Amino acid sequence: MIQEMNIQTRHYMTSLLQAWAGSRAGETPSPVAVPAGVDVALICNTLLDHHVHVALAPFLPEDAHSLELRENIASARERTAFLLLELERILPGITWDACRPVVLKGAALAPGYYAQPEDRWFLDLDILVPRNMVDEVCRRLEDLGYTPFSAHRDPLYYDRHHLHRIMMGPQGSCIEVHWDLTLPASIYQFDLPGVFNRAKAMAMGRETMLTAAPVDQILHGVYQHIADGFVDLKRVMDMTLLLRDLSEDEILYLMKESRRTKMNLALGVSLHLVKSLCGYSLPGGIPDSLEPGWVTGRTLHGLDIELSILTRNAEKVDGFSSLVHFLMIPGRGEKMRESTRYVWGGEAELMDRGHWHDDLPGFGQRLRLSLFFLKTLFNLGGKATKALVHG
Repeated sequence: MIQEMNIQTRHYMTSLLQAWAGSRAGETPSPVAVPAGVDVALICNTLLDHHVHVALAPFLPEDAHSLELRENIASARERTAFLLLELERILPGITWDACRPVVLKGAALAPGYYAQPEDRWFLDLDILVPRNMVDEVCRRLEDLGYTPFSAHRDPLYYDRHHLHRIMMGPQGSCIEVHWDLTLPASIYQFDLPGVFNRAKAMAMGRETMLTAAPVDQILHGVYQHIADGFVDLKRVMDMTLLLRDLSEDEILYLMKESRRTKMNLALGVSLHLVKSLCGYSLPGGIPDSLEPGWVTGRTLHGLDIELSILTRNAEKVDGFSSLVHFLMIPGRGEKMRESTRYVWGGEAELMDRGHWHDDLPGFGQRLRLSLFFLKTLFNLGGKATKALVHG
């Protein structure tokens, strides 16, 4: 159930984000006064739901902190510190001449961009290695106490249709060993050799790790936005920090690469979110090449993506993330292909839903599934029409 966020609460949430974005490393945060009409309990819950409480709580007056918020700040800091220490422990064991893992997402951003590493909450460790090194990396992780985890799916699903394997550590840590950054069937593709070549060395305790370059971190975050329907405020905050570090040449490369990978529309929406929520925009503004057409733009406006990300609509409203995904697809041909895959999924979709490769549903069961998804697709069309009318 979605808890309504009134206009005062929404504006205050934006004020917290902009105070955070405008702060400088080493400065003591200045709390933002809470105006009348703000639902303070909802603010605390929103910070917790998005796991941005460590970074943003210092800008919320202490007397507005809920007990749950205070308790979670300490535990979140401890978990982040533990995961970074665990990364420092395992990196030497999975690094050799032919394999230098590239660290992605939270573990790369926390020590490299946030004022304090503990400000950036993350759940697991993500590393990228060459495809032909995955088996050896996982074997070495097993020597370090890790075990494979299939999340109740056929283990073959990951090798055939996914982009990483999951390894669980002895103290609750989780490592995703990536060999790609997009799913094999995705219309979006990354320049993987370039990701490895552009990776930058960063000191981490007594070790040095390679982290994905800012442009690649940004595009990876855009891809995740597409996949989950713009549900994660952390990615907006990440992008704010990453964009501020880009040179003019890197900005030009980002625009060019977003078009090549077909993520230009989603990058444009991401930049709008950075501007509207965190108050930061690129020096030249958002290029016209990243702007959606009239129908898509009006539909997105009707969906109110800024509010939707704050209230996490994609995880609470059936079909919302799928609708946003369809809106981000750049061409009619790709839209038709994705619609067909949505209604009549192949082995990848069936295995993702828990079926084993040697026990896939028969025609009758698949037909019933397809009719259900066809009905859902029509409902998505209704939601899109409503958003277009009210946009």
